[in-house]
Amino acid sequence: MSEKVELFVKAAKDGISPAGCPLCQRLNMILLMKANLGNLKLTVTPINMAKPPEDFKKITSRLPAIIHNDETLTDPDEIVQYIDQHFHYPPMAYDNIQAAEACRDVFSKFSFFIKDVATSPAALVAELQKLNDYLTGSPHKYLCRDGPDHLDCIMLPKLQHIRVASRELKGFEIPHEMIALWRYMDTAYHTDVFTQTCPSDQEIVSHWVEKPQCPQYTKEKRIQVALSCAASYSLSIPPGVKI
Repeated sequence: MSEKVELFVKAAKDGISPAGCPLCQRLNMILLMKANLGNLKLTVTPINMAKPPEDFKKITSRLPAIIHNDETLTDPDEIVQYIDQHFHYPPMAYDNIQAAEACRDVFSKFSFFIKDVATSPAALVAELQKLNDYLTGSPHKYLCRDGPDHLDCIMLPKLQHIRVASRELKGFEIPHEMIALWRYMDTAYHTDVFTQTCPSDQEIVSHWVEKPQCPQYTKEKRIQVALSCAASYSLSIPPGVKI
């Protein structure tokens, strides 16, 4: 018999779709895998934190959050641990040190770049190359095996943010020569747990332009981005990439 779990995520501007939060997508991917292959019945509820429903405010003021039985959790690491303890299948733990090391600094270098802490993408490119090199030598479709695990649920949403936000806000694209990295992303683009949880390009861009840590994006720039980046989904590799 399936057990009910409700996941609360940040709502997109339409109030229905998921917002561009990589952490929310990570948890959504994990729970969807458990729902598809295990004994979990998942409900995903987007929440507009500017006007949260009264019932939600009685539960928590943080996102993401889950409810299972009488338990409410909002700490992401505690949520992941709780999910694995209560829903064993499919197992999603990983112990591949090389894979973890290849992923470790990719997102931090992207954050420096998108926030103009680093004016050059060189450090980001170096970390992407490290990940590409690891994937080139890996026999697996995903980072550690031939199906997604916890490390993939961390990295794939982040790589989508790197792809979309860097392109729209900085004019930077993941180099087409990184064949193994694009092959990995193409695998995700053909995986339901990724595509069904992926926010639109517009929401990913909005996630960054609305951050106070990104002061270079003026009000005019924010309006321009909102108007120019129509709701669409970059869920295929660029035509110039030969995988």
